[in-house]
Amino acid sequence: MDDAELARRSILGFCETLAALAGEHAVRRENVIGARVPDSDNPWLDAAAVPHGFAPPQADDAGLPHCLWAEAEAIPGRYERGHIAMPCMGIALNGGAALPEGDPLDLVTPTLDVVGAVNDRAYGQDDALGPLVRALQDDRVSAHGARVDGETVCVALTLRIGDDVSIQYVATERDHRGQGLASRLMTNIMNNARATGATTATLQASPDGRPVYERLGFRTVATLRAFIRE
Repeated sequence: MDDAELARRSILGFCETLAALAGEHAVRRENVIGARVPDSDNPWLDAAAVPHGFAPPQADDAGLPHCLWAEAEAIPGRYERGHIAMPCMGIALNGGAALPEGDPLDLVTPTLDVVGAVNDRAYGQDDALGPLVRALQDDRVSAHGARVDGETVCVALTLRIGDDVSIQYVATERDHRGQGLASRLMTNIMNNARATGATTATLQASPDGRPVYERLGFRTVATLRAFIRE
């Protein structure tokens, strides 16, 4: 699997995750896919992304979200918020033995509320990511979690697109970091995805998560930049 195809899959997964926030009101154009959520300035809520290989819009209009994510160097009429640029990463799953999972996990299927709450606490935010997760409306979305002493402390979401599994909202409670929970949960997710026909796994990395993903074999194949309406 070459980098260009992994980049296409990674960015499409991000596009579809954004679109799932708006359900039937999603923004779907040839060169823009995402969610139009009026009165929001959250770059992950009122936001859309430009699919890999497409040029971003050259003229803005009210139907486009507050934030456009793109690989481009610039988008007319918008300014870049450089500090939140995201590496897009991917890994091929079709070949070789299953990934080693390490010690068994106490696996659980958490609610979207729990996934959002763990993300908020893990990233030190107050009800910022929770509303995004709770707003997801897509039958392709699945929630995954691991418990310690009966409490869900590590979570992730997946969105299946064909034979790619897009991994989103990975988070571990601060008191349980350094135990390999996220790596083992993701390995379980990827092994199960491969068993059901997935050939790739893709994601977009946060600064905290990138080293974890690299240790699992993910490689950076593109960078998405955030362009905000002036």
